[in-house]
Amino acid sequence: MTGRDSRPIPDGKGGYFIERINPGAFQKALQRAEKVNILFNHNWNRKIGDTSSNLTLKEDVIGLRAHAEITDKEVIKEAKANRLRGWSFDIKNPVDYRAEREGKLPLRTISDFEISEVSLISNMKPWYNSTTVEARAENSTVEIRAEEFEAERYGFEDKEKNKNKNELKQIIKNLGGFNKE
Repeated sequence: MTGRDSRPIPDGKGGYFIERINPGAFQKALQRAEKVNILFNHNWNRKIGDTSSNLTLKEDVIGLRAHAEITDKEVIKEAKANRLRGWSFDIKNPVDYRAEREGKLPLRTISDFEISEVSLISNMKPWYNSTTVEARAENSTVEIRAEEFEAERYGFEDKEKNKNKNELKQIIKNLGGFNKE
């Protein structure tokens, strides 16, 4: 999610833009946040935890890494049925730069923001493709995703030597790294 482009996001005026979050932006936001809540589908009436109880958040090489122990029966049921589509997060008071690009959608680059919630979502597709959710135990759900360093583990450490992208894509798919649409 950091340094990577989002899917096209509606601008509220009939157009679209691409968003990119700079590395370090999540870390700064998390350092300032007293508490970050975890919601179901960005619904404040469906709070399922926070960073003072069952949620751990940190910025890693991909973006925002979240780990949550969930006991909400509806969320667990959605996870087991593969209806959770990923994670999402709020952005408040962004420090951003917008640039028009020749032949491309405008780019909004965010260098800092405030965060108060992350959400497990079932009712929309995440703006960023790097999120996955899985039910691992009877009463918990956790985020999983392949880390960039895992490529070494599967023999893809030298990008120049390995040009077989279809094989790599299949491995990523088998690890659950692509959306299930």
